[in-house]
Amino acid sequence: MNSERFSPPRGVLLLALTSLLPAMLVACASTGFGRSEGAYSSASSGAAADSAEQRGDYLHAARVYQEQAAEASPQQALELRLRAAEAAANGNDFTLAGNLIGQMPASSLTPDQQLRGRIVNARGALARNDAATALRWLPVDPGNLPSAERAQAVRARALFLSGDTVGGTQAMVLREHYLHDPAAISENRNSLWTSLSTAPLDSSTLARAGSSDPITRGWIELANLARRNASLSFYNNWRQRYPGHPGDERLAALLMPGAPAPGGAIQSETGVLPSATLPATPTQPSTQAPAVVAGNGFAAMLLPQSGPVASAGEAVRAGYAAAAARAGAAAPQVFDSSGTAATMPALVQQAASAGAGLVVGPLLKESVYALGVQAQPPVPVLALNYMDANRPAPTGLYQFGLAPEDEARAAAEDAVGRGLKRALVLVQSGEWGSRVLAAFQQRLSELGGVTVDIERYSGPQESWSGPVQRLLRYHAIEDRKAAAEARAKALPGIDPQRRNDFDFIFMGARSQDHARLLWPLFRFYHAERIAIYATAAVNSGNGDRDVSGIRFCDSPWLLDSRYSAFHDEALAGRNYDSARLYALGADSFLLAQHMTQGGLHPGDQFAGATGTLAVGNDNAIHRGLICARLRVGPPTPLAAGVDPGNADDDPNTP
Repeated sequence: MNSERFSPPRGVLLLALTSLLPAMLVACASTGFGRSEGAYSSASSGAAADSAEQRGDYLHAARVYQEQAAEASPQQALELRLRAAEAAANGNDFTLAGNLIGQMPASSLTPDQQLRGRIVNARGALARNDAATALRWLPVDPGNLPSAERAQAVRARALFLSGDTVGGTQAMVLREHYLHDPAAISENRNSLWTSLSTAPLDSSTLARAGSSDPITRGWIELANLARRNASLSFYNNWRQRYPGHPGDERLAALLMPGAPAPGGAIQSETGVLPSATLPATPTQPSTQAPAVVAGNGFAAMLLPQSGPVASAGEAVRAGYAAAAARAGAAAPQVFDSSGTAATMPALVQQAASAGAGLVVGPLLKESVYALGVQAQPPVPVLALNYMDANRPAPTGLYQFGLAPEDEARAAAEDAVGRGLKRALVLVQSGEWGSRVLAAFQQRLSELGGVTVDIERYSGPQESWSGPVQRLLRYHAIEDRKAAAEARAKALPGIDPQRRNDFDFIFMGARSQDHARLLWPLFRFYHAERIAIYATAAVNSGNGDRDVSGIRFCDSPWLLDSRYSAFHDEALAGRNYDSARLYALGADSFLLAQHMTQGGLHPGDQFAGATGTLAVGNDNAIHRGLICARLRVGPPTPLAAGVDPGNADDDPNTP
C-alpha cells in the first residue's frame, strides 16, 4: 500500500445509495461475498452479526460489528471494522463501507486484510460503473492470500465492464485455480459463460484471444460459435482443438436449443394439488395429419454415439430402455447419428431395412429439419426436437422435445387462469427470445389476453436496467416529500412512478443467472408486488433472495412429489442436464408404445414425466406443465385457481 489509509483515489467520491441502486443490483448480484477465512471470531460477540448476515440483513450486521469493535482490542477492532465494511458492501451501502475502510491505517493491517479493503473499494467503484477505478484498486496478481479468489472475481467483473473480454475471461480462469469445491468451480464457469453471452466478440477481441492461453482462447471461441448459431461440424472441430476443455459441458445445451436449463429436484410441500397447465397446441392447419401406426419390427433410436453430444444421447437411451424394461418391452437398437444432418434420411432408411418398425430420434434440430424436408419416411419417426414453427412435417414424422415454447405457453395459461390478462414482456434478443416471445404472445391472445408492451435486453449486463425502466415507464421522484405526496394522492393500487396498465410480467430469461440480475431491477422500479413469470430456465432447484417470487412452469417429475421414485431414478449417477434428458427418453418410450398400439392421433393426451403430452394437428407433441414459484430454498408449487400475488414474497423467508 502506498498510503497510510484506505482513502479513495484522488477525485473519486462515493455517491449516495439512492442514486446507485440499479447499478449495484447488477454489479453485486453474482459476487456473493461472505466472510473472509481466518478472520477474528467470538462465540459471544459474533452470533448476532452472523445471524443477521445469514438472513440477509447486512446493514444490521455492520452495526453489530461496529459496536463490537468499540469494545475490542485494537487488533480485533480492525478486523471487526473490516467485517463491518464488508457487510455494508453486501448491503449495498458503499458510502458506509468506504468510510469504514478509509479510517483504517494500512500499516496495522495484514496483507490479506489490506486486500479485503481493496476489494470493498473496488466493489464500490463497480457500483458506480467505474471499471477503471475498480481495476486501480485491485492487484493483477493477488498471490496466495485467502481473499485472492474474491479479488479475481471482482477484477473479472471490472474487466468485462470495461469491455475487455479477453482480460475478464483470463481472470475467471485464474480464479478457478483457487477453487476446490466442485459446486464453486461450476458456479465460476456458469458466471463466466453468462458474462461471455453478452461480452464484445468483435474481430479485435478474437485476434487478442488468439495469443492467449488455450483455456481462455477456447472459452472465447466457443462463445463466438454460440453467438453465430454454428452447426455441429464447427463444434466438433472446436472439441478436437481443445480436448478436455471445461467448456465441453456446454456443448449439449448449445446443440439442443430446445432443451431448458438444468433444474433441481422439487417436491410439493403445500399439501394441495399443484397448478398444472393443459398442453396448448399452437394454431394449426385446418386439416389433421393422418395417424401412422408403427410396424411389428424393433424400435430403432437415432442417437449420437460419439462427439460432443454423445452423453446426451446416452441419457435419452437409458431413459427409454428403463421405461421399456418396466413395460416388458425389448430394448431399443441404437443407430449412430453422429454424422451430418444430411445423412439422417439415409439412416432412417437403414434402420427400416434392418427391420425397425419405428424410429425414435434424431436429437438435434438441424437433423430433424433434414427429415422434415423429405417425403414420408419408410417407417414412423418420433423426432426428439422440433422444426421451425409453422413448417409442415411429412406424414409419419412426429416431433417431441423439451421446448421452452411450451413453458411460455404454460405461463400465459396460468396467468390468465388467475385473472391476469395484460402482460408486459421482456425477452433476450436473438432467435431463442423471439421463439419464446412468439409462443407466449400467441397463446395469451388465444386466451383473450393482450401483450401491452415488449422490450428486449442484450449487450453488457450493466445496460439491462434500461429496457426494464423503459418497459415499466418508470420515472424517479428525487424529492422524498414530493414522492410521499404523490403516493398519498394516488388511487389504491396505483403507483405514481410507473405505468399501471398491466397485470403481470413475462420475463424470457435464458438462465437463472439472467433472472437474478433482472428481477431485482424490476423490484427496484416498483414492480415488486406484480406477478412475474419466466421459462423453466430460471429453475435450478433452489432459489435465493434475488429470484424469490418468480413463477415458472416445469416438468412434473421436478415439481410433484408423486414422481419421487422416478426423480430418484433419473438422478441416480446423473447431473440435472442428463436427468432431464433421461426423462425425455422415458416419455419417448411412452409415445412410441402408443405408436405401435393404434398410432398417435391429434387430441390424444398422455400423462408423462415431462408433462401432460398432447398430440397436435400437425403431429407435434406439446407438454402441459406444473407451475411453481421460486423462493429461498426449493420452489413452491402454485395452488390451482388461486393467485397468491407477490406481496408475501419476503426474500428472507424460506
